[in-house]
Amino acid sequence: MSEQLPAPLVPAEVDLRDFAFLPLDVLRLRDSDLACVADPELFRAAVLSWCVAWHQTPAGSLPDDDTLLARLLGYGRDVKGWKKLRAEGGLRGWVRCDDGRLYHPVVAEKALDAWRGKLAQRWRTEQARAKKHNQRHGLQGDQAVVVPEFDEWVSLGCPQGQAFPVPKTAAKCPQGQPPTVPRETPSKGQGEGQGQGEGQREGIDTFAQSGGTVAEKQPPGPAAPRPTKKAPASFLVDADLQRWAREKVPAVDIRAETDKFRDHTFARAITDWPGAWRNWMRTAAEKLPGARPPSAPRRGPLTDAERLAEGERTTREAALLLFGRETPPELPLLGQPNPEAIDHA
Repeated sequence: MSEQLPAPLVPAEVDLRDFAFLPLDVLRLRDSDLACVADPELFRAAVLSWCVAWHQTPAGSLPDDDTLLARLLGYGRDVKGWKKLRAEGGLRGWVRCDDGRLYHPVVAEKALDAWRGKLAQRWRTEQARAKKHNQRHGLQGDQAVVVPEFDEWVSLGCPQGQAFPVPKTAAKCPQGQPPTVPRETPSKGQGEGQGQGEGQREGIDTFAQSGGTVAEKQPPGPAAPRPTKKAPASFLVDADLQRWAREKVPAVDIRAETDKFRDHTFARAITDWPGAWRNWMRTAAEKLPGARPPSAPRRGPLTDAERLAEGERTTREAALLLFGRETPPELPLLGQPNPEAIDHA
């Protein structure tokens, strides 16, 4: 009768390949018989076997194949040398189970502890997800989503990422006003497993049955012009700009200055090209011969000479307006009329 092999010490689904560290019980190793062996190769093979088994599937196991073991434990193609070391106790503590693999009880114990911690983290994540779902939808009491306790959750197969139920809520609209926009699906994932299109279609059907109207999506408006440093070809001197130029800068050659304006490259990018064109024309008017430069703002009171010059300038402007010349006609003696003044008046 063949010897009855034990069941695997670690379930087949235990996978710790994302665990970079193997816990080492220092006191347990120090006081073990392995620490007393005379051959360092036996100690080296034992420690390497633990490290290799940690990232096998299931964790804590090794294949019972000397060719594979020789390669995994650093012997390469020297299968004969490995077999000799194995016969001397190179796999101390490893037992063969009925799945055909080798298991070490201590490594299996550490693997099960790590796997349980990994499942506990997943369970806490599911708890946090359920709590957030309840807060988002205002679920309390019997309506709240509850994740089972850890042991029950593990016995159920560790369900995670399942769709939570979303309560159906009626749309709330102001009194006397029909709904115009379908209610957004009240879930971060559009119904926790429900497709985005399905959630929107359901909202539209609900409003259609209640006699509401669905607002149509408005087309996007024209894009804003991009700022440029040179007048774009689309810029035109329209009738409004021409009318402004005739009123404000009648002495400026609009055609010639517009050509200069189009050929000029400005130091900064511009979007308001009509405004830039008006500023260009004002500058051209100020550069015309005989044009009075704009006066700088004063700082302090006028001097006597400045007040006298200002009075003379005001007199000339008034005479030009009343008599058509900058000097007023001579005043007649008292009681004698002046025909020239009468004519101009």
